[in-house]
Amino acid sequence: MPAAVLEAPGRLVVREIPVWPIEEYGDPDIVLVEVAACGVCGSDFRYFAGENPWAQHTLGRFVPNPPNIVLGHEFAGTVVRVLHERNERLLGKRVAPVCSKVCGACADCRAGRSRLCPNTVHLGHGQGWGRRDFYPGAYARYAPAWGAGCYEISDDLPFEDAAMMDILAVCVHVCEVGAVQAGRPVLCIGAGPAGNGLAQVAQTMGADRAVLIERSPLAMDVARRQGIGTVLDARRPDLPEALRQLAPEGFGCVFDSVGTESTLDLGLTHLAKTGSLVLLAVHGNAPVPLDLMRLGAERRLVTSCNFEVGDYAKALAWLEAGKLRVSEWLTPVSLTDLPERFAEVMANPDAKSTLKMVVGR
Repeated sequence: MPAAVLEAPGRLVVREIPVWPIEEYGDPDIVLVEVAACGVCGSDFRYFAGENPWAQHTLGRFVPNPPNIVLGHEFAGTVVRVLHERNERLLGKRVAPVCSKVCGACADCRAGRSRLCPNTVHLGHGQGWGRRDFYPGAYARYAPAWGAGCYEISDDLPFEDAAMMDILAVCVHVCEVGAVQAGRPVLCIGAGPAGNGLAQVAQTMGADRAVLIERSPLAMDVARRQGIGTVLDARRPDLPEALRQLAPEGFGCVFDSVGTESTLDLGLTHLAKTGSLVLLAVHGNAPVPLDLMRLGAERRLVTSCNFEVGDYAKALAWLEAGKLRVSEWLTPVSLTDLPERFAEVMANPDAKSTLKMVVGR
């Protein structure tokens, strides 16, 4: 089957590889999904650059990536093969699979922190599979998944929209970590898919309104067309005053999907009493100075990582009900176009021509 293989940092190649040998993985819950759509995640560009964002966020340290990772973990499709009779009900069903499986036995899993399981097996990340010729992912005609994590989707939900379930579940978890407060506004620093999704989820959870700040004209245009909140250009010189006028008492939650010293400073400046600033992007930057007085009045600074299974179910229910909208994000691309697309983005990351690419069949 054709697949987009990250052979090494900076080298993404579409080539023919064997269909995943699901019977050899030692897990009877694994099923085979014919991929109908797979989203291109921001983390995929970080893998392309040689980072390991899963380990950085989940383990708090860098772990080298193996060669020959098939990227892609945001996907939807049809179940075409199962190993165990308990999953036969899934054959032929349209599904949005959870892209990972936790061990269920470690201290984190037993304590209800499965999102931090160090033994996670993860699609598209090379994590947990042992040594393989090719590490499973969904930039391919087929992808493995786990029957217990396959959520059936309605015939009315396009596969492309369903492929956004991973980022939407992440947004639900971020809002839970940030403890969205009903009736208080939220600030999203960055209006890409994460910031856009957070604005929608936060308001679904009761936030008074959302303010999004962004540099990309494309991302600003998408958010404005969706009508999901007040959209401000991050480059405007009066940005601090504009934010003070919109939220004189500050924001109940600030979601920072950029993760720089300047965005941290901006977020803390406009964080309300008892508010939470949630960092989505954790980079290996130089140390950032922090005046702890800025966290007075029960303000919190916290990171968010992955999601819990219940977050996935909640996000899917809201997506199916039309409370979350993602179709405006999407630009279809072909599998064969991916290497060129990745090279273009990495050569000029600030010149966004798409908000969210989705690989179709």
